[in-house]
Amino acid sequence: MKLYDHKINDVKWQKKWEEEKLYETKKIPGAKKAYILDMFPYPSGEGLHVGHPKGYIATDIYSRFKRMNGFDVLHPMGWDAFGLPAEQFALKNKIHPRLAVEKNVANFKQQLSHIGCDYDWSREINTTDPEFYKWTQWIFTKLYEKGLAYESHEPINWCPSCKTGLANEDLDGDKCERCDSIVEKKPLRQWVLKITDYADRMLADLDTLQWPEGVKTAQKNWIGRSEGAEFDFELAEMNGENVRVFTTRPDTLFGATFVAISAELASKWFDEGKITGADIKNFIVKTLEDKKKENNYTVVPEKEGIFSGVYAINPATQEKIPVWIANYVLGGVGTGAIMAVPAHDDRDYEFAKKYSIEIKHVIAQETGVPQENPEFRKSIVAVVYNPKEKKYLSLNWGQLGGNLFIGGGMDEGEDGISAAIREIKEETGYSNVRCISQTETIFHNYFAHSKNVARRIEATGFLFELVDEERVEKALEVNEKDKFTLEWLSENECFSKIKDELHSLVFIKTLSKKELYVGAGTLVNSQDYNGLNSEVVKKKISEDFGGKKVVTYKIQDWVFARQRYWGEPFPVVRDESGKVYMVDESELPVLLPEVESYEPTGTGESPLAAITDWVNVRGEITDRGTFRQSDSGTMFTRETNTMPQWAGSSWYYLRFLDPHNSQVLVDPAIEKAWAPVDVYVGGDHATRHLIYARFWHKFLYDIGVVSTIEPFARLEFLGFILAEDGRKMSKRWGNVINPDDVVAEYGADTLRVYEMFMAPFEQTAAWSTSSIKGADKFLDRVYTLRAKYTETSTVENILHKTIKKVTEDIENFKFNTAVSAMMILVNEMEAGSYTKDDYEKLLHILAPFAPHLTEECFSELGSISSVHSTFWPEFDESKLVETTVTIAIQIAGKMRGTIEIPKNAEDSVVLDMVKKHDSYQKYVENKEPKKIIIVKDKIINIVI
Repeated sequence: MKLYDHKINDVKWQKKWEEEKLYETKKIPGAKKAYILDMFPYPSGEGLHVGHPKGYIATDIYSRFKRMNGFDVLHPMGWDAFGLPAEQFALKNKIHPRLAVEKNVANFKQQLSHIGCDYDWSREINTTDPEFYKWTQWIFTKLYEKGLAYESHEPINWCPSCKTGLANEDLDGDKCERCDSIVEKKPLRQWVLKITDYADRMLADLDTLQWPEGVKTAQKNWIGRSEGAEFDFELAEMNGENVRVFTTRPDTLFGATFVAISAELASKWFDEGKITGADIKNFIVKTLEDKKKENNYTVVPEKEGIFSGVYAINPATQEKIPVWIANYVLGGVGTGAIMAVPAHDDRDYEFAKKYSIEIKHVIAQETGVPQENPEFRKSIVAVVYNPKEKKYLSLNWGQLGGNLFIGGGMDEGEDGISAAIREIKEETGYSNVRCISQTETIFHNYFAHSKNVARRIEATGFLFELVDEERVEKALEVNEKDKFTLEWLSENECFSKIKDELHSLVFIKTLSKKELYVGAGTLVNSQDYNGLNSEVVKKKISEDFGGKKVVTYKIQDWVFARQRYWGEPFPVVRDESGKVYMVDESELPVLLPEVESYEPTGTGESPLAAITDWVNVRGEITDRGTFRQSDSGTMFTRETNTMPQWAGSSWYYLRFLDPHNSQVLVDPAIEKAWAPVDVYVGGDHATRHLIYARFWHKFLYDIGVVSTIEPFARLEFLGFILAEDGRKMSKRWGNVINPDDVVAEYGADTLRVYEMFMAPFEQTAAWSTSSIKGADKFLDRVYTLRAKYTETSTVENILHKTIKKVTEDIENFKFNTAVSAMMILVNEMEAGSYTKDDYEKLLHILAPFAPHLTEECFSELGSISSVHSTFWPEFDESKLVETTVTIAIQIAGKMRGTIEIPKNAEDSVVLDMVKKHDSYQKYVENKEPKKIIIVKDKIINIVI
């Protein structure tokens, strides 16, 4: 039977906390502050399932913990309620989005309150509130004034189902993330933000953040900064015309064997008459049609191309190389043309192999450790394969080097194959071999112990096949006689036994038969630059052949417009000539019109375009160049696109600091006192939201609105909770678990403790209805302990260890091990004795996890104050030291039990205590032990 009545106490304490305004936040914090924030939730019509509260419970625990440690805590909550999901839900249910949002917010708020979260609801915000989006519009006007917002008519990602434009970040491959429809490319008038202007700063400042490395890497990859050079390749027989290519590897210029251009650039050339032909025209049209269905960052699975009929001149070699139109070259990235180096680029290699284009190796891989004053020579490594036995020949050098393939230097005037055949015959006696393949050059550094000399070799690897097994007498050098034995190895044995870096690399390369190496190394086949390091020579080659240093980015400017009704209106009007003006700050916010119909127009325009009473507005232009309404003014038209859902969520964390200020976005003194967010928690948006918010924050820093260069100092990324069937919770699969049902049956505290205990915070785990009963039973045991304290304590040591453990674990978001430590402490308290003070300390450290139960127990102990207003207990270092140890009792060679003794006790004391133990009485009795061996603090061995 459940002892603790959660149905009464959960409601009782939640009501009392609200009445006493226990969690209300100071306007200006004191010396110690903690701003703790959950990622802005979208209040869906489906409400919360049990996976959603995981992050909210974690921030609640952390904020309660910080408050008990003397911090002024800001832990607010609000709603990201604009955007496509809300509008689509409203359309489906035939209600206005505002009514849908109000209903959904009320449901979410009620669910979060049931869980017992300590939010300061006086700071609640909602992106659809005009008093909030007034400042979103204000930020947009500032971006425009600084040249960071501009109009574009470039093709955008168009979702035919949602009937709106999407940013690249809103796509899942070539599909709309929201509805899974294939996205098309469609030219539309858009507002765009120049996020690329902040790309370098966003990259550099990642190093200042206490964020998971995986999230930082995702941001770096999304920004995709590439530093390289642009070269002009002259087009042969075209009167000095050039094609400009971009490359990140100027060091490979000598290896460029073709130029690849995008279909977009090829279309332009076709229109200009540079290229002709029906096949070429058809390929261009088909490729551009295919790209309408692709996200710019989707990998094209099959490389396709067509020769343009044009040649370009490689500026380094002066050789004519073909220009190909290739579907893997992107028109919107770089110049739309690349110099293709198939020996050192995966995509170029795949394309060249398909179309039989020359592959020229110009970077040699470097292995080994460089030596001082090395001897240089050309060498070979020969791998000999016996097709009958399907094994490879190795030389086992034993202690001198283990298994190696056949290797040696090339004599003057000797080619690689001849040298390899000679070495095979000399070292193994096999004379009839056939060369199957060879590797590109590899530079290897090592110390030849058999020759006592440091070497740097230019090595080529060869794969030979035995024609027959005929052998001649070996002609070994004197110093190699009897130092190795021949050993045939299977392919798997070669991988496990050949440890030498050069020889194992040769084996891999000869098997793969790929003339491809994409790393850095030493230049070969590059004329005067041979032998130079590829990283060092990049700048020199660029300068010598007219290269211009440039930086490109994978991230593109942010498409910041949606053709929908439910979003922030742009504070923009146009005069009759189409000239743009920002609405004057005094007239913000520009309100959404109240309408009955807000369905998409189907033309690509926003539903707002059909509301002429709103679109057409009279006014005048002020001295500041802004628009102000006036009945006597001239006619202007409003912008009919709306902002994306990301707009409000890009700065909302600042409004929590000063949510009711009608004069400024945030009071500078308040912002400086609370910023930045100390701990930010969420399980999504590793790129999009976090990149957008960082961009807006840096802009606000530049114009003096904020005092920090980053919005979120520390980020904790949570793992998801799956359904019991291991799948994502979804109404479609009928596996959703409602937290309201769990709270009703077990109570809020059981839900909280279980979700923190089920797995490490950052890991994904499946819900288990049976396992939650363990958390419920644990809390019942804690409740039972309230009436069983005594005047003596046997748990001092483990109590202080637990305080230390839970303190450190909460700070590090290791909630599962904190709960585990408290469970162990409860076991010890049940088995021993504990004082009222001991029990109160347990309640203190459990309070952030189980706020209702601990509040009830604390009250029953006679306290009139809240347990959440008390101070966090400190652990005593002196009480962490073990004073006793448990040793084993072994009698006549068998383990007969254990006994607890004082640590470092004298042997005589140990023996006296053991003689009183039941095992001694039973197995030794009156016998005289032959020998007694005591290993201090470990074991006593009694020989009888």
